[in-house]
Amino acid sequence: MTRYAVLVVGLAVLVAAGGRAQDSKMTMPEGTYTLVKGMQDGKPVDDMAKKAKYMFDGKKITIDAGKEKFVIEYKMAAGAKDGDKMMPIDMVMVKAPKKDEENSKAYGILAAKGDTVMLAYSLDKDARPKDFDGKKGFSFEFKKDKAK
Repeated sequence: MTRYAVLVVGLAVLVAAGGRAQDSKMTMPEGTYTLVKGMQDGKPVDDMAKKAKYMFDGKKITIDAGKEKFVIEYKMAAGAKDGDKMMPIDMVMVKAPKKDEENSKAYGILAAKGDTVMLAYSLDKDARPKDFDGKKGFSFEFKKDKAK
């Protein structure tokens, strides 16, 4: 459960893909996304994460994992600049099934192109990822769900 909550915090970074960044003109994705690939320390994430629904609204991401729901707020980290292909992101989990999981923080990078969002993060502020390989920390690839 805690491992999944940590995974969820990282996914919050994706939320940054849900609106206009405060310090940047990068347009962030909004809508519902599906996790197509996820890595934690070089190993694939569990199927529970792939089955969840990820909704972005520009300020937060809501993750619906059936009986469990998570809400993660995000902001662009200091140093984000117009035109950056990868944006540094800071996130915090504001709602989780277990109170001790709330206020968890993560530090990552985000890239959005078309209907694809890439996110990588670490729980260690000094270990913010520099790429999306997922060898250290977490890395995710999301695709936007098609409108019905």
